[in-house]
Amino acid sequence: MRLVIDIGNTRIKAALEDAGSLQLLGACAWRGEALDSILARALEQAARPGEILVANVGGAAVADALTGFCEARWGLAPRFMRVQRECAGMTTHYDDPSRLGVDRWLAALAAWVETLGPVCVVDAGTALTVDVVTGQGDHRGGLIAPGLALMARSLTQGTAQLDIDHLEPVAHFATNTRQGISLGCRDAVAGLLERVAARWKNELGVQPRWFLTGGEAAQVQEICSFSLEIVPDLVHRGILAAAEAG
Repeated sequence: MRLVIDIGNTRIKAALEDAGSLQLLGACAWRGEALDSILARALEQAARPGEILVANVGGAAVADALTGFCEARWGLAPRFMRVQRECAGMTTHYDDPSRLGVDRWLAALAAWVETLGPVCVVDAGTALTVDVVTGQGDHRGGLIAPGLALMARSLTQGTAQLDIDHLEPVAHFATNTRQGISLGCRDAVAGLLERVAARWKNELGVQPRWFLTGGEAAQVQEICSFSLEIVPDLVHRGILAAAEAG
């Protein structure tokens, strides 16, 4: 049994893999609280694994805390995934692969391994990222933008007398400030993805299979005019694919 951990910008998402079956254990926000307490809560359902595989974009402090926790609890040191130029038939054309977020790379790898065809991967979390892979396995790069909540929060923090705790659907035009922020943020993300789809069609001439993951996946799926397949454990699948490819 393997423990598979995805440490994002704001959440720790753990899963157990056993005989090819992947079971998500849930997610815990990790900022603003003692890391040992958060890790104990995030991993309380995990039995002793044979191996611990990790994708981490949260920085050195959370990596060190996780290593100490796993060694103390199970006597095992985690194995942290690193971006590779080539893996499992996918080649990234990022200028400096070490500067590519490992979660982005792993999500793209998982989508590519599953389809062996053109894919477009959207990770809708604190940041919204898009990555494209051709049918030949060329990871052409992508883009990074604020996620829906981060976009809304930047308005409420940077503008006086604005307060909004969630975004809501707006049918036409907004007639109050809450709706105005909701419509602006939702349309910004929808327009961004429409532009990605148009660029893909113009430059590559094919329609990819779209994958969607991350904490805001359902909200992003709702606002898009085309079909995106939600895969909550896409990064975890990528971790396993990278580990099996060596």
